[in-house]
Amino acid sequence: MTVQQQAYGLIDELTDESVQVVIQVMKKMLPQERKAKVVNDEHAVSDTPKMQAYKRMQELRRETAQYDISESQRALAMKEKYGNVE
Repeated sequence: MTVQQQAYGLIDELTDESVQVVIQVMKKMLPQERKAKVVNDEHAVSDTPKMQAYKRMQELRRETAQYDISESQRALAMKEKYGNVE
């Protein structure tokens, strides 16, 4: 197993918040000229409507993760709000 494979395996086990911390640490370890390119690339990508929607979805996911809702409760709430969607 390579070092990168080990890193991928560990990252897969982290929460989204922890992965963000790891990304920030990795950015600080980059050479100075590479840091500028990463920052510019992020601004270009983060401006797209799809990326904004994705970030909003991730934010909502983190907010709702605190609630312990069973599958049956979720299905009932969906049926009440939207009726039979199947």
